[in-house]
Amino acid sequence: MSVNTVEALNAISLLTVHGLITDTEGTDIPIVLHRTVPPLDLVPFLKLDEHFPPEDALGPFTPRPPSTLPERGDLHVQLILGEEKGWGRSSFVHEVARSKRRAEIAREAWFYDELECLQGVVLPRCYGWFEAELAEGQSLGPSTRATRRSSDSESSNPEWRFKKSKQLTEMSHSRSYVSVLLLEKMGGKLPIGVPLGDDLVKGIYDMYGEIAELGVDHRDIRYSNMLAAPQGPTILPSVPSPFTGRIYTHRMIDIESCEKTNGEAWLLTDWQASWVHSIVNNLPDGCIIEPWD
Repeated sequence: MSVNTVEALNAISLLTVHGLITDTEGTDIPIVLHRTVPPLDLVPFLKLDEHFPPEDALGPFTPRPPSTLPERGDLHVQLILGEEKGWGRSSFVHEVARSKRRAEIAREAWFYDELECLQGVVLPRCYGWFEAELAEGQSLGPSTRATRRSSDSESSNPEWRFKKSKQLTEMSHSRSYVSVLLLEKMGGKLPIGVPLGDDLVKGIYDMYGEIAELGVDHRDIRYSNMLAAPQGPTILPSVPSPFTGRIYTHRMIDIESCEKTNGEAWLLTDWQASWVHSIVNNLPDGCIIEPWD
């Protein structure tokens, strides 16, 4: 079945993934992952200090909107690991996981819950965070090893990345878990070397303003994290924003680095707009500007 045909984001309780795990002989072992719900207190909020002018830039933390999901379902979905679509700091992406990055996946899952009302608006739909603990002799299969080596070489400092969260710090030391974040399949990246058009550019700016309404700062705005919304006859349609009523053509991904802050929406929108500006203004010239440039 296609996850795009599942209308309830919490309909799936179990995943069986084929092609991900092997035993000591290199034989594929189907692995069953259970849906895991991030606790509400998993991610500490980032309180911005009073040195940010003007005085009206800060306020109380915006509460999480109540979930509108129905009672949790009990679907068991079988998946076969497909073509690798990309990879980042915390995971690699296949069409259907990652060991040693359990805390990052958990943190991203928490933000999908925090921003539930914006799934299908400016975020992909997230069908859940699923985990399994590997038994002795089990390991990730050969199709994931090259990516795993590349990503494992990146430095990780739990004391910094997971500051003030005992749960995340403990997860960051887990080495025997496989975590899967099951997301809606997105479209392609923004075009390069051609004019983007005023409507598209405004939409890219404005979608970061949507998460700012909930006090969230993306913190990883880059070209590869802006993808077209999915399209097709079997795809769930985009839904209008609960804040503006707007329907967006694109989505932001890779939200594990987000921060929940006490910044007012206009402040967070301005901050994020400065990063968006450097990207969209250079794409027509064929240049991709990264945050570290």
